[in-house]
Amino acid sequence: MPTIIALDASLSMLRPVPGRNDHTYQSLALKGIQHLLDNLTVAGKLEHLALVTYSTVCELKVDFTRDYDQIRQAIKKVEPLDKACLITMLKTCVSLMASWGTQNVLQLVVFTDCGPGFGSTSISGFLESFIGKEAEPEYVWLKTMSPYHLNFICLGVHSDLYFTRGLTLLQQLLDATALKGLLYMIKPIKNMEASEGTSSSSHKNEQGFGRTAVFELVERMCESNYKSTEVTLKCGHYARLESQVLIWPPPLPYEQPAPFSGDSTIRHIDQRIDVCGFLSLSDIGSPATVSRHWVLAKVEREKPTRRSGSLTPTSKPSKLTLDSSSPHYELDKLEQDIREFYMKDSKDTEESGDDADPGVALKHSSGQQSEQQKDTLCMLLHGALKLENMAALVTLGEKWYGFIYAYTDVKKKSNLMLHILPPGVNVVPWLGDLDMLGFPEDLAPGETSSFPVRSERRSYSQSSVVWIRKASLQSDVQKVLRHAKKMPDKTQHFYKELNRIRRAALALGFVELLEALAMLLEKECAQMSMNGLNNECTIQLQHAATELRKTSNRDIKSTIVPLQKPGHPDAVPSSAYIY
Repeated sequence: MPTIIALDASLSMLRPVPGRNDHTYQSLALKGIQHLLDNLTVAGKLEHLALVTYSTVCELKVDFTRDYDQIRQAIKKVEPLDKACLITMLKTCVSLMASWGTQNVLQLVVFTDCGPGFGSTSISGFLESFIGKEAEPEYVWLKTMSPYHLNFICLGVHSDLYFTRGLTLLQQLLDATALKGLLYMIKPIKNMEASEGTSSSSHKNEQGFGRTAVFELVERMCESNYKSTEVTLKCGHYARLESQVLIWPPPLPYEQPAPFSGDSTIRHIDQRIDVCGFLSLSDIGSPATVSRHWVLAKVEREKPTRRSGSLTPTSKPSKLTLDSSSPHYELDKLEQDIREFYMKDSKDTEESGDDADPGVALKHSSGQQSEQQKDTLCMLLHGALKLENMAALVTLGEKWYGFIYAYTDVKKKSNLMLHILPPGVNVVPWLGDLDMLGFPEDLAPGETSSFPVRSERRSYSQSSVVWIRKASLQSDVQKVLRHAKKMPDKTQHFYKELNRIRRAALALGFVELLEALAMLLEKECAQMSMNGLNNECTIQLQHAATELRKTSNRDIKSTIVPLQKPGHPDAVPSSAYIY
């Protein structure tokens, strides 16, 4: 769940807070960012964070990183510049988030005093030009921001007209653009009586706004967006092979459309995830998934204090409470008895005499074992799946499956990763019905398994042309021109790349690219003729440009072949050129 922290660096942030001359809005914003980093250190230490500051321009201070100390050092060097321009910051965040795709939950946390800006770059100026022109191409970037979660930490008091006017414009911006955003602000205080000659020991000023208020806003935002999902992971049929784990980032509710006309269903994953089998990673392949999440062992820690932000780990024993009204009460009670038997202290076992089974006696640790040092089911699964190169098939609900496997990132740090599949039993075509999977030992003698379905030639393993970004298209065109300058040595490579681009353009309906490519070849041909370069090269370039414009070559099955002189010893029939 990548997050961008945006800090307002306008001159209005240097204003002193009303009633508190020792605090400015910028100093409160820096303390709020520090508290946010402390909370994420506890709740989301695998979170990728980036820091940007914005005024009339938006500047990237720290790129996406897990080293939060870089952000702590960078915010100390922020200097306010001029007026605020929120729209410039939003456009910059779109380009920064582009590399994360759409399967991640993208967060944007803005610390601002709600300055509306001035002139055409202000929020009101943007709304005047936007309303009624939503479909124009210059506002396409707003559609890209539709899955983002915008969180505005609004620094100010309601008695300040500058603050209240900015709040109104921010809400109008969110309503007009249909973006997912929340404004976190303190509640207005009514009928406040001014106290004279008294000083409060807390950090709140007489208008209810100070460092403590900022911390509360940050904690409310973290509670809504950065609260990990706690579930029980179970493997096998024994109560001791289960563990409390955290799923990060929290899985979003899945909206399952109705098979016929009707209302869609909102589904949530169960609080208990069961491992029902193991499959080789080569058999699973790369199926379409709803989302990906880290699976982390639960470690109880204290929340960071508002003053020191200390992270003192504490160990809390887990207790199983049984509901007597549950239909599985007897079975759950039996599992609890088994767990208590295996979790007995070794001293209790030794006191039982010679009848005790030494095989089940637990080793007594000389010192108290911390929560991080205890063996968990996560450690067992991670080591086994990584060693065997396999994945665990888990049930997330009724007719809902997922995969857990050991994932290693670029820094060679390995963790358990959960891939959530769409609800259903036939969501992975080459595996078939997931409810019908069995064990290889169940096959009859001489019977061969048809699982998984194999194909002699995978369509996705063939080379394909991808033009999602303009840089990819530019690279392919430049490759053709590089081969053109090296003809006749690279004649075959030139026509191979030319046909590859032509087929991709025809498949996408991008016919205009053929004309543009023909013009580039003619321009290159004219430049070579003026410089008196290779005559054969110019002939091939002119021939290629002419063939690109022919209507007969608009067929995707046709192929442009090199021009051969009549009677040339190397003349080859056109049918021999297959690319």
